[in-house]
Amino acid sequence: MTSSHKMLSAQDLAPLLEVTRRLAEPFDLMTMLAEVIKAAKLVLDAERGTVWLYDQGADELVLQVATDIAPVRVPATTGIVGSCANNRQLINVSDCYADPRFNAELDRQSSYRTRCMLTLPLVDHKNALVGVLQVLNKRDGVFDADDEALATSLAAQCAVAIQRVQMTKALIESEKMRQELEMARAVQQSTLPEVMPNFAGYEVYGESNPADLTGGDTFDVAVIDDQLLLVLGDATGHGLAPALQVTQMQAMLRMAFRLGTALDTAYMQLNNQLCLMLEDDKFITAFIGLVDPRNHTVRYHSGGQAPILHYDATNKKWHRHNPTCFPLAAMPITKERTAAQLIFGAGDLLVLISDGVFEYHNASGEMFGEQRLTDTIDTCQKNSLQEIAAQIMQSVRAFADGAPQEDDITILLLRRSSDTIQRKSFRRSFDALADIFTFTAATAAQFRVGKDALGAIDFTIEELFTNMVKYSTMSHADVDIELSAITDGMKVVLIDYDVDKFDVTEAPEVDVTRPIDERHPGGLGLHLIRRLVNSIEYDYHAASRVSRTTFHKTNTPKA
Repeated sequence: MTSSHKMLSAQDLAPLLEVTRRLAEPFDLMTMLAEVIKAAKLVLDAERGTVWLYDQGADELVLQVATDIAPVRVPATTGIVGSCANNRQLINVSDCYADPRFNAELDRQSSYRTRCMLTLPLVDHKNALVGVLQVLNKRDGVFDADDEALATSLAAQCAVAIQRVQMTKALIESEKMRQELEMARAVQQSTLPEVMPNFAGYEVYGESNPADLTGGDTFDVAVIDDQLLLVLGDATGHGLAPALQVTQMQAMLRMAFRLGTALDTAYMQLNNQLCLMLEDDKFITAFIGLVDPRNHTVRYHSGGQAPILHYDATNKKWHRHNPTCFPLAAMPITKERTAAQLIFGAGDLLVLISDGVFEYHNASGEMFGEQRLTDTIDTCQKNSLQEIAAQIMQSVRAFADGAPQEDDITILLLRRSSDTIQRKSFRRSFDALADIFTFTAATAAQFRVGKDALGAIDFTIEELFTNMVKYSTMSHADVDIELSAITDGMKVVLIDYDVDKFDVTEAPEVDVTRPIDERHPGGLGLHLIRRLVNSIEYDYHAASRVSRTTFHKTNTPKA
C-alpha cells in the first residue's frame, strides 16, 4: 500500500460500518460466509468473492462459498491462496493469468474468467489463521491501494465474525452432546442396582466409575429364583456407544433369566444376538455367574473378562482364574458350553474388576497391576465390601499420582459370610429398628448369647443407630451392622457411610447425682451404653468418610 491513497470518505465509511453492524448479528456459518462475500462485493465494488476456511487438523484450505463451484480442498501451501495463508499478507494481483501461482481450474469449472483479484488473510487477534478471503474483478478496473485499505479493514471484521460463529457452533454442538451424554448416563445409571440385595449368607457390593459422562462398563446384581446373578461387562471404548451396548446386554440378560433360561443357554444366545447387533470390531468382555447358596458354588461364564480373583479364606490364599471363552460378540457360538464353577468356603471373597484398575498408568507409564490390587485388599480383608472398594479406589489414585483416569472402573465384590460373622445392611430409618432386633436375636441364638447380654446389645445398637439417623441427615447410604462371635459373647460393629466424624467415645460424662434441673439435656444414652458394654471404640476414615463404632458384650456371669 502506498502513502498516496486517499482518506476514507463518509461515502466509503458508511457501507463499512453497515457491514460491521451486519456481521455482529447472529448467523449460522454458511449464512455468515454469504454475508462476508456480500459485504466484500459491496465495499470493494467487485463482481465476485470466495471464502476459504482453514482446516488446522488437515492443514488445508476449504473453499466454502463461491458461485457455481463445488466445495474444494487444497493444501494450505498451494497457489495464491496458500501463499497468502502462509505469509499472513495481502496479495493484490492485477492480471491473474500472468501470475504463475494462479489456478485457472476454478475458472474452467465455473465458466468464469478472473481478471484481477485481492487475496486477504483472515486472522484473529492472536494472529491465528481463520481462513482466506478472495475478492474477484473490480468492476471499473483493478484493485488499488485504497481498495487494499478498505479490504484490510473488512478482513479484520470478517475474521472476528467467522471465528465467533465457529465458536458458537462448537459450543452449541458441545452442549447438545453434553445433554445427550447426560441423558445416556441417566439411562445407564438407572439400569445399575440402586441397593445391594440381601442374600442369605453372603455380602455383595458393586460400583461403577466411568472415565467420561457415560462409560462402557456395567454391573448387575439380582436375586433370581433363589440364586444370585452377578454380571460385570466392559464394552470396547468408553462413551455413549459402549454405554448403550452394555445396557442392551444387561437388559437381554435380565429378560433371559426372568424367563427361566439356563445359564449356558442364556450365555450362548446372548453372544449370538450381540454378534448380529454390534459392528465387526466391537465386542464386550463379560463375567456372568449365578451363586447357589445351597451348595455355595458360583457357576459362571467369562467372555474375555479376567482376571477372576478368588480369595480362599481358610488357606489365606489367592486363586487366579482366566476367561472361559472369547469376548461376547467376537464370533458366534455354535454349541452350548458348560459353565465353570467355584466352590465358596466361609469367608471367601470373589473379586471382579474391569481393566480400568489393572491398566491404570501412573505418570511413569507403570500399570497398577494385579499384585497391588491383592495387596490392597489384604490390608482390609475384614472391612465391609464398600470399604474395600473405597480402599481400592484410594490406592489406585495414590498410585496414579495425578495421572488422569483413561478407562472406566467397575468393581464387583462377593463374600460368603464366616460362620462366626454375620453382616447385614439396614436402611437409614427409625423403621429399620424392628428388622435390626430380629437380626440380633437370630444371631444371638446362633452365638449362644444370653438374654441379659442381648438386651444390653439391643439398647446400645438402638442408641447408636438412632444417633446416626438423627444427626447424619446428609447421608442416604445404608448402615451396615456386623455381628461376630467372641468368647462367651458378641462383638458388634456399626459401619456408617458418607458421614462427618462424630466420636461417641468423646461424649462428656453425665453427672447423674446432680438434680435434674441442673443437668444439660442430652448425652444420657451415650453415658449409659458405656456402662452396659465391656468396651466401645470409634474409628473414622476421613478419605472415604466412613465411621466404624465397635463394642463388645459378654454374657452376664451367673450368680
